[in-house]
Amino acid sequence: MKKITATILLLIIFLVTFVFRTYFAFQTPEFSYNSYFSLRQIEHIEETGFPLFHDDLSFGGRTFLFPPLFLYVLSFFSLIFNASFIAKVIPNLLASLIIFPIYLSAQHITKKRIISLMGAFFSAFIPVFFSNTINNISAYTLVIPLIFFIIYFLIRSDEAIYLNLALFFLVVLVLTHSSSFFLVLGLLLFLLLMKVEYLHVEKKELEIVLFSTFLILWFNFVIYKQAFFMHGPLVIWQNIPIEILKNFFFDLNMLQVLYVIGIIPLLLGVFAVHNVFFKSKKRSVFLLLGFGLATFLLLWLKLVPFRVGLIFLSLVLVLLATYGTKLIYSYIKKTKKPKYANFFLVGLFILFILTSFIPALNSASKEVQITPSNEEIAALNWIKLNTPVDSVILGTLEEGHLINYFAERKNVLDSNFLLIPDAQQRYEDVNLLYKVRFKTEAVRTLNKYDVNYIYFSSKFNKEEKLYYVDEDCFTKVYDNSIKIYEVLCEIK
Repeated sequence: MKKITATILLLIIFLVTFVFRTYFAFQTPEFSYNSYFSLRQIEHIEETGFPLFHDDLSFGGRTFLFPPLFLYVLSFFSLIFNASFIAKVIPNLLASLIIFPIYLSAQHITKKRIISLMGAFFSAFIPVFFSNTINNISAYTLVIPLIFFIIYFLIRSDEAIYLNLALFFLVVLVLTHSSSFFLVLGLLLFLLLMKVEYLHVEKKELEIVLFSTFLILWFNFVIYKQAFFMHGPLVIWQNIPIEILKNFFFDLNMLQVLYVIGIIPLLLGVFAVHNVFFKSKKRSVFLLLGFGLATFLLLWLKLVPFRVGLIFLSLVLVLLATYGTKLIYSYIKKTKKPKYANFFLVGLFILFILTSFIPALNSASKEVQITPSNEEIAALNWIKLNTPVDSVILGTLEEGHLINYFAERKNVLDSNFLLIPDAQQRYEDVNLLYKVRFKTEAVRTLNKYDVNYIYFSSKFNKEEKLYYVDEDCFTKVYDNSIKIYEVLCEIK
């Protein structure tokens, strides 16, 4: 296949990916629940020029720590278009860019353009990546392409221009998200694999790893210094309550893991791993293995959310799968039936369509339905218009950002636990308030957090009603599919 033909096909894959993504994203005007934190930050940057590092609403008042580059990128475009529109388009545009580093890396590893194009298409429609970044204003939509561009530049680090690009993208990465630690761990494990296999490590490679490690560690210490002093080494778990950490691995079973990663990348990726360990000892593939092992380690230590870890793992497997595909393709070419090699590629593509592409579309269709309903938004708008501005609203963990964004009121709990000294106790208390049956215990806990109103949707808890509410201590001020109760009693 000619280079110009491959370039045109790659651009077509990019456009197809972007069109599919935006089609699903605009199936609903709303976003995933956690996205409203980012949307609020974007609008604040648009108004003031700065992120909302000091927030009077989240947890009743707290400080945020995060690298802000991703939010600034979205805020820049929101100067031209509506922030909600930009939040639908730009993250999907960024996520669609993943096909380029995957294609370039696969082309360098396999030297086969048709296989590299297949790898690019596979990466775009891995179910866990496609569905979880469709309607989510997440920095990972920028982080993931950045990391895989850096991997490609490091594969070609023997050329000065690619080394410089790797360092530039590394700086962009550390300004975007704390998951730059993934890069450090991947590079260190790459060096370890090279030593274990008795392969020579060039001085330049060692210098790159050391520089990347010190830069990322230093920058993240500067950003998260306050959190390090407050939480100590446990800061790497972001102060997340134990119950949530325990559930990191239990929202999917093994069959579902196979479904969201894709059988084709998994099988061919494992085949490639076997080959590189016992036969080829290919240097560039060892770099990919380093990042694959880094993902396993981060998942095992529960340092990344399960689905985020699966996204990284699946994309590494796609790259490994292109190498495995090339091995099988080359072998068939050497047999007495070389024409079957092309049939093998066609069959592989059809299998991917059946086992990954269609599931990706199905998962995306379901994902865009997990958004705030019109009834929820109406109830939150009622709170905004009918309660004092300093009111504290009790909601579930998932509803915390909605309370801040739509109602513009203080919440008791949301998903950002860093720098919250009593995060574990708050999480337990909020869960208790949605299932406890004794009024005295409930009122005492509500008073503890100065709660003025209870927002009850029954969407994120098993209970269909609050058992402790009565006319003596609670007034139902909003009665629809969503219930809102005003807290009247106080225990001194």
